[in-house]
Amino acid sequence: MNTTSRAQARPLGVLAALPQELGDLISAMQAESGVVTRTLGQRDYHVGTVHGVPCVVTLARVGKVAAAATASALIHAFDVEGIVFTGVAGGVGSSVHIGDIVVGETLLQHDMNAEPLFPRFEIPLLGRARFDADRALAATLADACERFVTEEGTALAAHFHTAMPRVHRGLVISGDQFVASAQAVGGLREAHPEALAVEMEGAAIAQVCHEYGVPCAVVRTISDTADEHASTSFTTFLTDIAGTYSTGILKRFLAAYAAQSR
Repeated sequence: MNTTSRAQARPLGVLAALPQELGDLISAMQAESGVVTRTLGQRDYHVGTVHGVPCVVTLARVGKVAAAATASALIHAFDVEGIVFTGVAGGVGSSVHIGDIVVGETLLQHDMNAEPLFPRFEIPLLGRARFDADRALAATLADACERFVTEEGTALAAHFHTAMPRVHRGLVISGDQFVASAQAVGGLREAHPEALAVEMEGAAIAQVCHEYGVPCAVVRTISDTADEHASTSFTTFLTDIAGTYSTGILKRFLAAYAAQSR
């Protein structure tokens, strides 16, 4: 982590695809430091300090192109020190259930296919299909998730009428499609047996950050199992509980990030 004082530190970029996935982060920033909002590319970038960390908070919107454009703006217009993406995702791994949390250690675009010119899933001219999250950021994020589950998991379990939520770390896959069928999930599992979650932005952000040497991390709460019930489960989860997860996780993560940066 950067050892520069907080007053001089470069900001951290924090983003999500949809407003509910940011929880109360912008209102918490407003209360702590006030917010300066800058509009670029039809996106509002909110600049201030939240939970002790200078941040730029914004919505990436949905999909890989939107996410990549937003990550690029955070890097070039705001000189962010790192990027953290938070949001919901569909569960792919057999051990992953609704209400669980997945911290992406590696990210891959499951719909990239430039065969026969390049191997399937490989990003042309980069020579790789997988992009690693920053180890330090991902570890701090995972620790924050574990604390969140320990401290608030009982209430979350009561909401879902299930066992305590679990935190997983591993492969997250991204593509420009909302996966909502058992057949599609089966195909993803066959192609990527290690995959824990599927979403629409993370791997694009990881690729941009890789190309510019900027640390990134991705955390996803499982809102559905990417099957025929996915759209209903996703909508209910997003409305009812996604903000609780994001608020709880980001509060703990940013507090730890601030402490490490002093």
